[in-house]
Amino acid sequence: MEKAERVRRIVHLSYPVALLYYAFPPDTYIGVPREFFVLGFLVAFFVLEAIRLNTGINMPLIREYERNRIGAYAVGSLAIGLGLIFFPMPATAVATCGMAWVDPLCRMTKGRNTYPVVPLTVYFVLAVLIFIVTDVQLPKAILFSSIGAVVAIAVEKPNIMEIDDDFVMVFVPLVVIGLLGYLLA
Repeated sequence: MEKAERVRRIVHLSYPVALLYYAFPPDTYIGVPREFFVLGFLVAFFVLEAIRLNTGINMPLIREYERNRIGAYAVGSLAIGLGLIFFPMPATAVATCGMAWVDPLCRMTKGRNTYPVVPLTVYFVLAVLIFIVTDVQLPKAILFSSIGAVVAIAVEKPNIMEIDDDFVMVFVPLVVIGLLGYLLA
């Protein structure tokens, strides 16, 4: 595996580090709302993307098909940032970990007889575990995980070049699970 691909995989697998956000109090101990740090990271990523797109700088995170569009790392980070700021922690944790760890599994299993069963199963089990650890009642955990897994794998499958799956695998399950949570509250 080439170095650039290793860098992309490491970044992809490490997206859940963003969930450390929840370890900080709302005022981050220094009187600054933690949401400001999320916004700061997002602004930095998109400034970097603007520079990259306007100068043609090569970055190891960028695949060939992303050369003339916003990179997957930026839109994936945007979806995670929206989750951190606007959605409940359990849903954001599921969507973030699901994208970070199940999306690569989808890539590895596509075209084999294990797709989509293996990614769906892994997403479901991961989601149930996260929901239980975050104190979601078991019936809701199973419901949210079932629907979240199906939605995440369904939106990951199409190859829509304008919308990266790193964004939709986080954002769409977040909206669906968030809406379900709201309706069942």
